[in-house]
Amino acid sequence: LEFRRVLFRSQVSLFKLGFQHGLYSFGDAAAVPLSDMNGMGHFWVGRAWQQAYWASFCGMLLAGVHLLRVRGVGATFRQRLRLAPGRLRRGAGAVLAACMVAWMGTGAWVFYNANILNVYRPTTEAERLLADAERELLRFEKVPQPTVVHVELAVDIEPSAVRATTKGRYWLENRHGKPVDRLHVTTPETLEVRRLTIPGGSVEKTYPRFGHRILRLEPAMAPGEKRELVFETVGQERGFVNRSPQTAIVGNGTFLNNSMVAPTLGVSRGEFLKDRSLRRKHGLPPDLRPPALEDRDANRHHYLRHDSDWVTAEITVTTDADQVPIAPGRTVRDETKDGRRTRAFRTESPIQNFFSIQSARYAVKSEDWTTSGGQTIRLEVYHHPPHTNNVARMLAAMKASLGLFSERFSPYQFHQFRILEFPSYATFAQSFANTVPYSEALGFIQNYRDSDAGKSIDLVTYVTAHEVAHQWWAHQVIGADKQGSTLLSETFAQYSALLVMERLHGREQVRRFLKQELDRYLRSRGGEVVEELPMARVEDQPYIHYRKGSLVMWRLKEEVGEDVVNRSLRRLIERFAMRPAPYPDANDFLAILREEAGPRHKALVADLFERITLYDLKATEARTEKRADGKYDVSMTVEARKMMADGKGKETEVPMEEPVEVGMFRVRPDAKNFTRESVIRLERRTLKSGKQEVRWVADEAPACVGIDPLHFCIDRNSDDNLRNVSAGR
Repeated sequence: LEFRRVLFRSQVSLFKLGFQHGLYSFGDAAAVPLSDMNGMGHFWVGRAWQQAYWASFCGMLLAGVHLLRVRGVGATFRQRLRLAPGRLRRGAGAVLAACMVAWMGTGAWVFYNANILNVYRPTTEAERLLADAERELLRFEKVPQPTVVHVELAVDIEPSAVRATTKGRYWLENRHGKPVDRLHVTTPETLEVRRLTIPGGSVEKTYPRFGHRILRLEPAMAPGEKRELVFETVGQERGFVNRSPQTAIVGNGTFLNNSMVAPTLGVSRGEFLKDRSLRRKHGLPPDLRPPALEDRDANRHHYLRHDSDWVTAEITVTTDADQVPIAPGRTVRDETKDGRRTRAFRTESPIQNFFSIQSARYAVKSEDWTTSGGQTIRLEVYHHPPHTNNVARMLAAMKASLGLFSERFSPYQFHQFRILEFPSYATFAQSFANTVPYSEALGFIQNYRDSDAGKSIDLVTYVTAHEVAHQWWAHQVIGADKQGSTLLSETFAQYSALLVMERLHGREQVRRFLKQELDRYLRSRGGEVVEELPMARVEDQPYIHYRKGSLVMWRLKEEVGEDVVNRSLRRLIERFAMRPAPYPDANDFLAILREEAGPRHKALVADLFERITLYDLKATEARTEKRADGKYDVSMTVEARKMMADGKGKETEVPMEEPVEVGMFRVRPDAKNFTRESVIRLERRTLKSGKQEVRWVADEAPACVGIDPLHFCIDRNSDDNLRNVSAGR
């Protein structure tokens, strides 16, 4: 037992020091990611060889134990060694030799695959590489680069060979007011670049460790000039790796994005180290934060990519004949020849230079659906054939979302919308132009039933609605690369999805969702290591742009009115949809919102978006008494406080005098059987700081009363908002 403890502690310590190779981490073996779509895939091969390596080593240990074993007690180690040579001439020697040969042979094969065919890099070295990349490349971040305006890609996927070969062209335009004489090109380290040419271009300097090249342009690109960048790349994982295999190209369920197979231009700080302790360890500044909200120069780029504005694209994907290749755009060609299937796609509207490319043995459920405005959209769900449980629910959510958003925001810009299942190597959904890759673990292997709607959140409908909403918030309007950028994408997508949830499932399901978001936000803000920021300054902090964003936008809707919020969003789209730089920021939205909401909501807008505002709302006592006329006097004693917090969590109480929702209920809102019929009365009352009493006259005696029962306010303890009613004498 003590030996096992020492072994475990030493392995943990050595791992942290960078000794992470499976050849000397006892019993270690490569991961075998599992999925229903792809089973064990090709991943079991590496694990089997590493297990054979350690099994051979254990065989050597067992043979050694046999050589030194004696019956009874008292033999010294020297005596045991004298006995060993005699036993070697028996079968134990042959076993030891065989195990040693197997151990050395499998070890050599593991080393060849992990270190020669592929790149082996322990985490300590990977961290150092990112730190070195920042020191070398960050200085090029603001070097003017031409803009990608059109993309052509031909991606040839060979699932069984774990290989993708890409031939492509970028049409580049100099949109700066001065010549551009250097082109900075970056590719993933694992991508082999077979061709990279541009008229007048020559390689001036390469940074092979970082996959970065500087091409000198002679003559320089003049303002307004266009040139064509041609490239060919090969991405492949040969054999097997030491620990974490790639999961993008697999036998069934390949999911790539274009940055994995094609070059990007310029330098993005998003690729560098983010963890503060690691940055400190490598002598870097504590944080590499985005530009401030006030920095108008940052509006030259959006936050997805700096090398392009909106592009047109032609994408061709080839794969095995029994699979379906998919990319964004309208299908213009589909043919099968010599065991290979090719589909070509062309965009109908400007899109982000951010594509998904997928291939799998799909079944397809499709339907033509027409919006109230007369637009016909082809809806498609590509799924693993046995995974049919939630397909109809996804189609219903697609219709509800596309219809609602087209009506309230702007027309949908495409004639197709696709959901595509991918293996559960990741558990997210991601919205590309008219195409949403959707993890099997998030929406396909479950079996959500209508009867569950009153008991839990309809996750499939919510996720689908959120990703459809991104066709507006990121694929029509996208934020500048600065503080507040994800307010204009993730937060607005949260709000849009909640509109769909309210339409399909009612306010009671929205209440469950807001309660969940409130609890998650409050838990997460306590773990902030840099600085909690107001909504308008969020720095890609999920607990703010997702969790708090849902609460902020829903309260805004409830207090200023849905029409006001939607009108503000429509105006933002009208001004910025699919237009090049300058890109909008949070202040652009807030200026429109203030115009629409009017001066009486000025303080509310500031509280929600420009401050960190918290509440303490509590129902302390509730009573009811029957009157002579048969009605009931109902009273509720509440306590209310309002605080402002800074980025480090320090809170300061401020005077409160504002409307807060209060209500009477037949069934507690936190009960599973709560429905819209459970509400007796729900209204806004102006509450002040301190203890006060709320009174009603009701036709029936409520079972429960509450303050902010639907969780619109960011209440530090929302579990004390309800109070069961006791009868008076």
